[in-house]
Amino acid sequence: MLNFLKQGLSKYQKSKLNKIVGQFLFYSTIITFFTTVYEFGFLDESTDTSLLHNFYYIYLLVYFFSFSTRIPSMFEKKSKIYLIIIRILLFAFLIFYFFNVKFLFDAVDYHGWFYNLITSPNLVYVLIIAIFFIEVSKSTFKVLVFNITPEILFALSFIALIFLGAGLLMLPNATVTRIKFVDALFMATSATSITGLQCIDSAVGFTSLGQGIILALLQIGGLGVMTFTCFIVYFFKDTSSFKAGAMLGNMTGTERLGNAFATILKIVAYTLTIEAIGALCIFLSVRYDDGFPSMYDKATFAIYNAVSAFCNAGFTTIPGSMTSDLVMHNYALKIIISVMAILGGVGFPILMNLQDSGSKFIVNLKNWIVSNVDFVFQPTKFRFHIGWKGISFVHLPRVVNVNTKLATIVSIVLLFFGTCSFLLLEYRNSLTAHDGFWYKLIDSFYYSVMPRSAGFNDSDLSLFRIPTLLIMMFLMWVGASPVSTGGGVKTTTFGVALLDIFSILRGKDRLEIFCRKIANSTVRHAFAVIMISLAALGLGTFLLVIFEENNPDATLLNLAFECTSAYCTCGLSMGVTPELSAPSKYLLAFMMYLGRVGALTIAAAFFTKAKSLKYMYPKEKVYIG
Repeated sequence: MLNFLKQGLSKYQKSKLNKIVGQFLFYSTIITFFTTVYEFGFLDESTDTSLLHNFYYIYLLVYFFSFSTRIPSMFEKKSKIYLIIIRILLFAFLIFYFFNVKFLFDAVDYHGWFYNLITSPNLVYVLIIAIFFIEVSKSTFKVLVFNITPEILFALSFIALIFLGAGLLMLPNATVTRIKFVDALFMATSATSITGLQCIDSAVGFTSLGQGIILALLQIGGLGVMTFTCFIVYFFKDTSSFKAGAMLGNMTGTERLGNAFATILKIVAYTLTIEAIGALCIFLSVRYDDGFPSMYDKATFAIYNAVSAFCNAGFTTIPGSMTSDLVMHNYALKIIISVMAILGGVGFPILMNLQDSGSKFIVNLKNWIVSNVDFVFQPTKFRFHIGWKGISFVHLPRVVNVNTKLATIVSIVLLFFGTCSFLLLEYRNSLTAHDGFWYKLIDSFYYSVMPRSAGFNDSDLSLFRIPTLLIMMFLMWVGASPVSTGGGVKTTTFGVALLDIFSILRGKDRLEIFCRKIANSTVRHAFAVIMISLAALGLGTFLLVIFEENNPDATLLNLAFECTSAYCTCGLSMGVTPELSAPSKYLLAFMMYLGRVGALTIAAAFFTKAKSLKYMYPKEKVYIG
């Protein structure tokens, strides 16, 4: 009995100690992170920061000792093997780092690149930021114990990131000149919602620190705040709760609960892989005489624009965006950015479905070749023979679902429609800046992609013809595909609504697509999204007209274009945004937030979910139309 009590007390004490240590690490991490923000945001290069660096050293030393206490206990749990490896490597690195690394390097007389890396103050900053994200994500994930719906959690997470970003952008060292809160909030909202509207040119008005903050907001906003948080938690946490998996399944559209965390990992893997390949292609597409005097400038431009293009954000490090002479006629760069924007706007479920179907096709092809083709090669006689064995093999079904087919077809049709329309309407107008038919065709294709939520601009839109602008507003309104980095009402929403209209005209009582019946709830949801978007755009434009009544440059077309670009998170502008009043900027910031989170999502967060109805009223006909 005493042994049992001792064991129980020991477990309780261990749990209590771990809780205290965890709280201490969390609050000390918060203090250290904002101390780093103070150093970068307020102090100049001439200020002595040795005291702050000693504080960082003490913090990392404390974190090292607290981390070392967890090493023996982590083997008692059924931890993931890669977590054990990561922790052991981190433990070994911290030992190597803290036990006088300079002394070790001096002993072997080595002062190469690894010495510069390991002794650089930047490594301390990277460690602090990484630990901050890990600790904060773990604490944020604990909010799931409360009865919070995924809609509310999704909406609040973006609000928190927007205000954090606005505060960071107001740091003195983040901007060339001091900016107002409304401008900081507008830019933070535009970056977090991956829109691209700018009241201040990000390439001119912000320093390297400010541009780095915007890039971080782009990446986190593109992935989704909770997706980013859940990825960190899942990667550094041993276990995952059922409720967390259910929430992630709801946010990512995963039908199987057990696949929710795997889906998060795939989303992050797709994002980083595509952005890395895109950055390499952009790096190779620009030359040093394009205004990039060093390798660092080219690499910075490539990484920044790769992230911005895949996230459909429209931010760039070149003054004047893509209208600059440095890149306006770089057609290879335009094709790369267009492809990146398309991949970002396709949607992660479609990318996963296509990958799954492609892998099964390769397996089927391999099995067919092995089972049916008899290949004989005689190297001594330089002869080979191909025979036919005709043996049956196991065929894996390649399932390209209806969502993938519909979104892909609608996207292709919109790209073709936008390219042809822009080529015909602007051939003797804005396209005269490009020599030759093929260059005009590339620019037309580029402008059929950009309104679909990408937002990179290489021309003055105020010079475009009015029919062209109306078509661009329509493309902005439709937008990209669901669960993507793009905005708009989404291609599948538009496709379902349009096909349902044709179904009604043909006298059908249900909607069928690709030999599949579409649920009535999906059709109702599509029309609800369309109606709410039209109401939001109408009300937003109406309020902008009231706020800018005394602004001579703010015409109805300009304001309607800016409002559509904001709500559909596109980022294209007719140049009116910097001249808008403070109320108009607040309104557009809210429109950007509304478009990113989803007006229907926010509306659903304030309504109680109806339980399954166990009754049925008599039907009655209502005359419509």
